[in-house]
This record gives sequence, C-alpha cells and structure tokens, in this order.
Amino acid sequence: MLVPDPSMTRVAFVDPVRSPSRLLTAAQRLPAWGAVLVVYALSRVFSTVLLFVMYRIAATHPTQYADKYVDAGATKGFFGFLNVWDARFYTSIAEHGYPHVLPVSASGAVQPNAWAFLPVFPWCVRILAQITGWDTGAVAAGVATIFGALAALALHRFLSLRVDALGALWGTTFFCFGAMGFVLEVGYAESMFLFFLFAGLLALMQRRYVTLMWCGVLASFVRPGALVLALTLLIVVVHRFWKHRDEFPRAERAAAVVAGLAIGAAGLAWPLVAAAITGESGAYLKTEMSWWKGVIGYTPSHFVPLSPWFLMAVRYLGIAGIIVVLGVPALYIWGMRKPSLRRLGFDIRAFLTSYSLYLFAVFLPQQSLPRLIMPLAPLIAVDSITHQRAIRRLVLASGMALQVTCVVIMWLLGPP
Repeated sequence: MLVPDPSMTRVAFVDPVRSPSRLLTAAQRLPAWGAVLVVYALSRVFSTVLLFVMYRIAATHPTQYADKYVDAGATKGFFGFLNVWDARFYTSIAEHGYPHVLPVSASGAVQPNAWAFLPVFPWCVRILAQITGWDTGAVAAGVATIFGALAALALHRFLSLRVDALGALWGTTFFCFGAMGFVLEVGYAESMFLFFLFAGLLALMQRRYVTLMWCGVLASFVRPGALVLALTLLIVVVHRFWKHRDEFPRAERAAAVVAGLAIGAAGLAWPLVAAAITGESGAYLKTEMSWWKGVIGYTPSHFVPLSPWFLMAVRYLGIAGIIVVLGVPALYIWGMRKPSLRRLGFDIRAFLTSYSLYLFAVFLPQQSLPRLIMPLAPLIAVDSITHQRAIRRLVLASGMALQVTCVVIMWLLGPP
C-alpha cells in the first residue's frame, strides 16, 4: 500500500473562521482565478496612478529629471516613462538586437551594454510590435503587465497546494501590492521571469517534470537566476529518493534528471552565446560586472562566487562588514526553522533556500536588491501573517507605502 507523500498534502493549518477576512468573503463569489485577477487589476490601478503622478512630475520639470525624461523621449509620453533605466536596454535589443562588439572605455574596460539582458522578453516585444505596429515601449509595458497577471495566478496556484484559501489569496495580494509591485508593469523582464519561475515551481510540486523543464529553459533566457529551479529540483528529488524511494517510479526519476540537466545547460548557455558572437571571452561576466564600479568603486578582474556581498560590506563597513554578512545566512537558517515556514512544505522551502543562495552567491547587493527578492514572495504567505487581521493589514499598508517610496526613489530618482 502506497503511503501519500506528506509534502504533497494540502492542509489548512489555521481555521479562517477565527480570522475573518472581507477579502476572502468577497473573493468566494468568484472562481479562484477570477479573484486573483481582480486583486491584480486593483493593484495595477494603484501602481499606474502612482507612476503617472511621477511621470507628470518628471514631465513638468524636464531639466531636473533630464536623465529620466529626455532619455525616454518627450514624444513617447507616459509609455516612454515606463521604459527608462534598464528598460532602455530591452527596448534597444527589441529594435536593434545585440552589439557584435563590446563597448569599452579609453582604459579598455567593458562598459554596461545589452549583453547583460537576455533575449526572450525583448524578442517577444519585437514580434508583437511588428505585428501590431504599436510603439515598442507600449508593447513592452503591455507584455510585462500580462505576464504579471500570469505570475500572480501561478503564485496563487502553488500556494493553494500548501495553505488554505485565506493564506493563498492574501499571499498573492501582498505580492501584487508589494513595495516593488510597480515593476510588474514597466518595461522590465521581471514579470515574465516570475511567471516562468512560479510556473516551474508549481510543476515541480505537481511532479510534472517535463513542464518544469520547459519553464526552466525559457526562464534561462529571460533573466539570470533560472538555475535556481535546477538546484531546487535536485534538492527535492534527492529528498524524495531518500524518504520515499518506493513511491518514486523510474520513469519520473529519468524525467527529473533530464529536466535538471536541460535547465542546467540552458542556464549556462548565455555566456557562451555572448562570447561566440562578440569574440570576447567572458563577455557576459565582464558586462555584468561593469555595473560594479559605480557601487564599490572598481571592477574586479575576475568573478568569484560568494564574494560580492563581502566586497560590498567591506567597502562600506570595513572588517565589521564580514561579521554582518556572515550573520545573514545565520539569520535565514534560523527563520526557515520557524513552524509557520516549515508548514509551507519541503519543496517551497527548498525553492526559497535555493533562490536565497543564488542571490548570496552571485549578486552584488545594491539598489536592485528589492526587485530581485520578489521571487521570495511565499515568505509572507505564511499563516502567522495571513491569519492575523492586524498583521495582514499592517503588511498590506506597509507594502503600498513602500511602493510609493520605491517609485520615487528607484524610478523617478534612481534605477531599481
């Protein structure tokens, strides 16, 4: 007799009746996907109004905000404003492709360029812009907004496998209205990447390894970080083989191995593509690290995994920074042992750990960090938050307030 895998069991850990929610009561009149789309639509109204106010401020003070407004092009209006900062690179790729020669400074150092940005999002924008004849910036914002909705649906779906209806809906609401929620509708690849990442995790939880493979491969060419799915798959498969070997058919084992290898190969392919086309060994890493000079004052000659956080901390805190950085994983390990997080299930915790390790291993912490931690959304979908009325109101209000702050600081004044 087969014993069900505990990690696949859906359990409501806290009775929602004890923690009534008007949001859940209203949502019960709709199918689950309809409720998510309503929440997402409301969040887009909030973010769009906020961005439009910032656009009007920039438009009425063009000299003060020249870098943001003029670069977008005064004739492109609001959609131009939604495609500043890194979005300009995506627009350039959609319209002109990638450079065959890396731009360098007078000293020979590689300068920031399009090779740091992967092709699926801008190519999708290019195809749709050519078909519709619409402005590239408008199409980019539209594609991002649609994939933001799909990401919210995928997040809600996999949360529903581990928490009750109240937790899944509020967890998705926090994601949509969070501090970086506006990124889901600007010309960044973030929302597309989040969709493939969340859809891949959902496929992993449902043991649909072929679907997971395609999600991981596509994500690998949307934004860096898809190798997280391969690492999560490895952790989950080893755990399943160790704990439930008799319920792990050989066909599923083979599919899991193939999926992991395919995602791993795709995740490592872009540096090889960049090197082949530019003729420059290490073109991709040199491009990525070209942004480091503005943060730590220099560009390292070689990339060393696990070093970026230490470089940043020592730059601003000295030797004490090493202690601070070592405290980050210690705090994370302590947090992951909390009962509310453990109740999310082994696979979600494996994903959260894998993605956190990715950020710690390769990312130089800077102003982009709030945007890059968006995949960690399940952390605030735990029942200790979603089932406490005062706490969930505080989290929602804080997310909306922080979004106002982030739009001002990270979109009007500086890059996210």
